[in-house]
Amino acid sequence: MSDLRTLDEELLAALDALEELNARDDFDLKVLAGVRYRISRTIVGRRKLVDALLRKIIAQGGENAELARAENERSMAVRARYTAHVGAWTPAAVASDWPGYCAASADLRALIRAKLAQQKPVLYPWLALAP
Repeated sequence: MSDLRTLDEELLAALDALEELNARDDFDLKVLAGVRYRISRTIVGRRKLVDALLRKIIAQGGENAELARAENERSMAVRARYTAHVGAWTPAAVASDWPGYCAASADLRALIRAKLAQQKPVLYPWLALAP
């Protein structure tokens, strides 16, 4: 479970890379695809760890179990938003509306960063409770 911190750092670095790409007037779809792949791969890995952690905390019962259930519900909303974004912004859509993609990407990056910041004080202490 300690890999969660590493995945969070990797995700933030990938979001920074996407932000740098979005700041450009022009773009390279291959470079963008590579950054999006890094983000996706990291999100999937993180999701697996977070889901496993939440299941362990829920199984332990008590007050933390209720907090874990609530965290799981909040996470689902962010996951749905991410999935919708990826589905809507296909390479063809990005190529036809780079400024629109950049704006949508900025909104999603902000949402993901806020979610990580919100989860950190909740999930990190639980890492020691669910080895």
